[in-house]
Amino acid sequence: MYRFSKKPFMISLLAGLALGGCSQQTIQPPAPVSADTYVPSAYTPGEFNANSLYALLSAELAGKQGRFDIALDNYLSEAEKTGDAAVSERATRIAQFLRNSDAVLQASTLWSRQAPDALEPLHIQANILLHEGRFEEALPLLQRLLKQGGDQALTLISGRIDDMKPTVAGQYFNALTELQASAPERQDLLLIRALLLKQQQQPAAAARLLDQGLHKNPAQADLALQRAELYRQQGEPEQGLRLVERALKQDPDNGRLAAAQAQLLLLSGQPARAWRIIRTLLDGQENPQLGYYFALLLLENDRWQESSVLLQQLLEHNTDITAPHFYLGVIAQSQGQNEQALRHFLLVEDGPNLVQAYARALALHEQPQQAAEVEALIDFATRKHPEQREPLTILYVEWLQRQALRDAALETLDQALATAPDSVNLLYTRAMLGNADTAEQTISDLRRALALAPDNPMLQNALGYTLTEYTDQFDEAHSLISRALAQQPEDAATLDSMGWILHKLGRNAEARHFLQRAYAAYPDPEVNGHLIQVLWALGEQQAARERLDTGLQQHPDNPHLLNAATVIGVNP
Repeated sequence: MYRFSKKPFMISLLAGLALGGCSQQTIQPPAPVSADTYVPSAYTPGEFNANSLYALLSAELAGKQGRFDIALDNYLSEAEKTGDAAVSERATRIAQFLRNSDAVLQASTLWSRQAPDALEPLHIQANILLHEGRFEEALPLLQRLLKQGGDQALTLISGRIDDMKPTVAGQYFNALTELQASAPERQDLLLIRALLLKQQQQPAAAARLLDQGLHKNPAQADLALQRAELYRQQGEPEQGLRLVERALKQDPDNGRLAAAQAQLLLLSGQPARAWRIIRTLLDGQENPQLGYYFALLLLENDRWQESSVLLQQLLEHNTDITAPHFYLGVIAQSQGQNEQALRHFLLVEDGPNLVQAYARALALHEQPQQAAEVEALIDFATRKHPEQREPLTILYVEWLQRQALRDAALETLDQALATAPDSVNLLYTRAMLGNADTAEQTISDLRRALALAPDNPMLQNALGYTLTEYTDQFDEAHSLISRALAQQPEDAATLDSMGWILHKLGRNAEARHFLQRAYAAYPDPEVNGHLIQVLWALGEQQAARERLDTGLQQHPDNPHLLNAATVIGVNP
């Protein structure tokens, strides 16, 4: 944590001036000064004067009194006026302490302008811009850093590659390729370039680049790991295993290589050897995170017994954690041991899987006559975890829906909304239970939810589709669905909604385009029913009949397909 120094910058300067003066002259008593005769000193840009000294001293005193906002304002102002890099650096530190990213950017930009050879302000600016997703703005700063020897810029880039759009990743790739031309031996540049190619969905080009690096340095760990990962994604774990084991011979204590070796052995059908390596890695280590990783890796590869051993060990050695119970419950459920699974799920106390644990617990009660037991379970859960009341209520409502207990589900939601009327999730959930008989309530709930979250594309689409189905407010429906589609252009549900509203508006040629895209992304009977009606409206009766026949063969009782048959006048 940043603290104000006990000897502030300007106080140190003043002390130095005072000491220098004492060695050359005798101190005389000050002459009296009248306030009427005081004349402010003229300010010369780029220089310290009495006003600057006063402002900076005031900033230091404000900082010591906890008024960091005043300190920051003064330092930023004087950094602009004086052009002094030390003042700008001080402003940067205060802004960092306050976690004011805009002020950090402002101050560090001044600092780098006033000290062009300093790497740290460039690093600070680039880091903020990258974390804010302003990749194009960060790139020239990172290029300056790399050209001036600031290799930490590569670490900044690698940490944000997964958040880059392919086009942005291409810009970074081109910049690093240009830099590598003058430093072809640099393996770190080659590695980041390969990662950028992967982000551009060019795995073959990334593999070729990694192979170039491995040709020069066959045992380089990072190159071997990335190339092995590409082999894994291509379904060739044996090839990746060969690379990792070659690198391990040179670096036998590399934990990342050993972990990758265990994963690739499992994928290569060598579970016994993988288990021996995992036990060796964990033997005598107090590393619960590594143990957790291997437990989930084994679970993912259906090695339930070995995974259970590690999960039980985690519980024995770390009595304050309960998360392993979730996965022990999953294993027990997979083995048909439902009572044991339920015990494990109910022992999960916190963490990201808490609500999911109760969802799985409810899934173990899939009979309508178990309603009282499920209600008691949810009541117990909400009293134990009141902060999770909303998601637990929604779980219960979904369970009631699955048991065709719609009235009980609506009653539960009504009670929940009476105490939390502004819950977007509860409003949306009640709306999704709506039908033609409750269309007015559904629309009201969705309008209320959208007022609370006006930019939510899921709500925009839901309200737009509901208006399409139950009203003649087609213009508003089209506007809402268009806004949703602009935010999520590949979402199948929104594509279906757009196709359906265009059909209602008589724009069937356009509707077919959206419905075909929706069905390709999500081949759902409801989407198919919409597409059948649009094809029929376009005069393509044969195609519509074929779709209907195929759909009914797969889903003979689906209401959306049966409704489509009725609309087009075909007897299924």
